[in-house]
Amino acid sequence: MQIIFHIDLNAFFASAEISIHPELKGKPIVICRQSKRSIITTASYEARKYGIHSAMPLFQAKELCSHLVTVEPHFELYKALSQSFFEIIATFSPYLEVASIDECYVDMTEYFQKNKANPQDVAKTIQDKVYDTLSLQCSIGIAPNKFLAKMASDMKKPMGITIITNKDIKTKLWPLSIKDMIGVGKKTQPKLIELGIETIGDLANYHNYEKIKPIFGKNALIFYQRANGKDFSKINYSKNELKSVGNSTTFETDSNDEQFIRKKFRDLSREVSQRAKKRELISNSISITLKYTREKSRTKQIIIEHYTNEEEIIFATALLLFENIYNGEKLRLVGVSLNNVIHYKELNQQISLFEHVQDNYYISQKDKTDQIIEELNSSLDDIHLIKASSLIHKEKIQKKYIKNDE
Repeated sequence: MQIIFHIDLNAFFASAEISIHPELKGKPIVICRQSKRSIITTASYEARKYGIHSAMPLFQAKELCSHLVTVEPHFELYKALSQSFFEIIATFSPYLEVASIDECYVDMTEYFQKNKANPQDVAKTIQDKVYDTLSLQCSIGIAPNKFLAKMASDMKKPMGITIITNKDIKTKLWPLSIKDMIGVGKKTQPKLIELGIETIGDLANYHNYEKIKPIFGKNALIFYQRANGKDFSKINYSKNELKSVGNSTTFETDSNDEQFIRKKFRDLSREVSQRAKKRELISNSISITLKYTREKSRTKQIIIEHYTNEEEIIFATALLLFENIYNGEKLRLVGVSLNNVIHYKELNQQISLFEHVQDNYYISQKDKTDQIIEELNSSLDDIHLIKASSLIHKEKIQKKYIKNDE
């Protein structure tokens, strides 16, 4: 039997803002533009207690909560966090389907075949890793198919874990209102209720099958089967391709200490390299992000000569970009990213006579010294070793980097 996880980030846009502005935690906040005609995109759980929800006009929400906090949307932030979220999930299983910016289906069958673990415990591990890494909460549904997994993840929010097995259909699924069934829209609900189909159990009753045909048309059988806990749709792995591999960090206090900032770039470059290598992804496009305030940020990108996922190259390039655009102002966040990544097997380019190919992947040949340095760095937390030669790359890296990184 297959085991499917549906993982859903809770109040994602609101949680994303709180992750970089912890002073918003516990407050009723909504994400939308500051305008009389604005429509709410996301409401925090604190705001929802006042009856506020997405798609509600802002003026109406303010009538329900006089101390409501309005936050302008920052879609680049949401995109970056979403990308990191999917990368974390992919470390548990590569069989992943991105359903939207804040949710995915994951086929964990092979994981549990290889690891004798409790699904509840694994789900808790995923929740903890997402929260510890990104400060985002997620709910997880566990079931033998996609439909049941999605239904399960909606049952407990935030940070809920719900398991639905085939034995649970009658007790956990059938008593639910037809309004709670995934796929049944607001226009369809009153039509079903008018026919006496008020619960999912009513829809699962074969005696009502003929009644629902005019409403669902050619999809009637699909809805009838899902109401009975059956869903034959497969995980669409083609939707899990990553377009970039990046990471960012928010400082506890704003800083213009360049040595401290360069240390953060080193840490981020190492994490990006490790993630890219784990998924065998490479790129020749590297970018950095500097965030000064909530509204002010700057991104700089460069195309380098060769495709890579090596930490030293990512780090050196990030420092060059940083030196090019940094003006001495205090920063609150920095980020590093490999953009437009491809799988190393997709690489098709002219190979230099002085380098070699490994499975069609363009990489510089590593000597024993490189291997020893990599092994030492993987085991050292506070010290990072590099070759002296890597500090002087075609005279592009300035002397102050040698001074501070020696």
